[in-house]
Amino acid sequence: MILAQVMKSYSMDQIRILEERMNAYETWVFVLILLVAVLILITVMQRLTIAKLRSLEAFKSKSISKGVSSAMNQNPSSLAEVPIADIHTITQTPIHSAMIIQGKDLPDPGLVFKYVIPISEGKVITIGQREGNVVTRSTEVLDHHLTIDIKAVDISNFEILSYSLEFRREGKVLLQLPGAKDFHEMGVKQRIHISKSLSFEEEPCFESLDNNQPLRFRIGSRLNVNGRFKTGYFEFHLFAKDVFEKTKNGNKRIEKHFYLKLFKIFPGYDTAGQTKEGLVPMLGRFEG
Repeated sequence: MILAQVMKSYSMDQIRILEERMNAYETWVFVLILLVAVLILITVMQRLTIAKLRSLEAFKSKSISKGVSSAMNQNPSSLAEVPIADIHTITQTPIHSAMIIQGKDLPDPGLVFKYVIPISEGKVITIGQREGNVVTRSTEVLDHHLTIDIKAVDISNFEILSYSLEFRREGKVLLQLPGAKDFHEMGVKQRIHISKSLSFEEEPCFESLDNNQPLRFRIGSRLNVNGRFKTGYFEFHLFAKDVFEKTKNGNKRIEKHFYLKLFKIFPGYDTAGQTKEGLVPMLGRFEG
């Protein structure tokens, strides 16, 4: 009886069910194989992406090191002279170039630079974008934007020296003389003098140039119809202090040391908007 059951042929319904099960098994096997292939492909792509990011990061680090080293080699004197200090800026700094400027790389309002004037040579002070005694790294400033040439005159005087200051500009400059109420646009060249005994025809002459009544000037890029800077500006104050210095004859006479103070950066640096060349624009446009 058992043998008869084994030898008994399958019905059509049973054969159809078996075929459906085989088709289902084949479908599941295909899906599993496809899933494994996708997982393998994802793993390979991830490894390639990680390797590419690591090589790119190494290249950026190497470029930054070369850029900083090159900048220090190009202008070591200005880096040594300009004090470094943090300023109130937007601190979100984009990483998109080898020249990444941070707050510590920018001049701080309140910095004061001291200059001793050699009797025989004088002293040349330059305010610029990436070159000069005072480096701003600002898009509003040009290289050699303003040059101040200070020379001692009447050096045979054994009691007190007089000085002539010549201002030469490459960019826009607003100037306020001691005792004046308003700023006015400076010409390409202007000269003033500091003396208690000499006269200089029609050129401005002052007996002193102290911290209470300094020579004020603003530098920037564009002026509006009201004679004010459209985007922003740097305001500097120039003043002098009397000192006693010994002459070759052994006498002591009154000479002057000059001071340049960065009084204001208005409205301030926008470090988040710095350019690929390592320059920083001012904060958003303002009125007035």
